[in-house]
Amino acid sequence: MMNEFNKQLFTLGLGEVIERYINHYFDLHGDVLPPNGLHNVLLREMERPLIEVSLKRLKGNQVQVAKLLGLNRNTLRRKITDLNICLETLLYET
Repeated sequence: MMNEFNKQLFTLGLGEVIERYINHYFDLHGDVLPPNGLHNVLLREMERPLIEVSLKRLKGNQVQVAKLLGLNRNTLRRKITDLNICLETLLYET
């Protein structure tokens, strides 16, 4: 069951939520541009929870997660390593 905050986010849609986040990120920097590499920073911010939630929901089955995300399983494994995702901690969180 969704709480009111989650309902509002869902109603906005992912694109709108991301747009608002990026605008807020720019606002935090005032008249100074954010550091270079913003594209990679934002992709990493989204990619980590996407992989983590998928792994949790599929009980760590990397073959199924790779299929779900449309990735080669070796690419998924590399991303897990690159993003420092600890499978043991992730799968045994309460």
